[in-house]
Amino acid sequence: MVSLKTGLCALLIAATGSAAHAKDFGTFGPVWEIIEPSILETIKARLGEMESSGALAEMQQEMQDTTRAYVNRPRPVHGLLDAEEPFEFEVDLSITLNRDLADHRGQVFARAGTVINPLDYSIFNKRIVFLDGDNPDQVAFALSEGTELDTLIVLTNGSPLDLMRAHGRRFYFDQDGQMVAKFQIRKLPSEVVRGQRVMLVREVPVQGWAIQHGFGESDQ
Repeated sequence: MVSLKTGLCALLIAATGSAAHAKDFGTFGPVWEIIEPSILETIKARLGEMESSGALAEMQQEMQDTTRAYVNRPRPVHGLLDAEEPFEFEVDLSITLNRDLADHRGQVFARAGTVINPLDYSIFNKRIVFLDGDNPDQVAFALSEGTELDTLIVLTNGSPLDLMRAHGRRFYFDQDGQMVAKFQIRKLPSEVVRGQRVMLVREVPVQGWAIQHGFGESDQ
């Protein structure tokens, strides 16, 4: 068996022998120091050029205009039709856990397969109206009942800011159609109210509503 001391000596001899027999093959081609430009300096220089040419101010104005336009009129939720006849259906918001849920100590408090209905733990009891804000009849219907305390008016199209200025009420917008998907909204206007352990969705035809219920031009 080769001792550790003997092995180390062999390695030193081999290394010394290799160094003694090393050859200098010379230099092939010029050698330069690697100099990489600072990314921050590059960015500063580019911004300076854009500022001098006016391109930076133009880009900033374009971003402001785009943001202002989106706030005034967000992207509409597509695929919704006008309600043509009354229809009502239920939506169960219950979810089924697909895995165990544990706290920070690893203690499991809900097992996979457990069905949880959020209405069992929520006191939410407001009426929600989904509508096309560009449709005067639908706007008149949404404003005809309730106040901000008990009714949420949710647009799927239109300008919430213009409507707020016109009517002195808050108008929300369902960005990306998340609430429409959650409540399975298909036609407008639809009002959503709470049932026992489900939400009730009512599709309400409102053609001619504004005139029939005395909403004049100043109210629309």
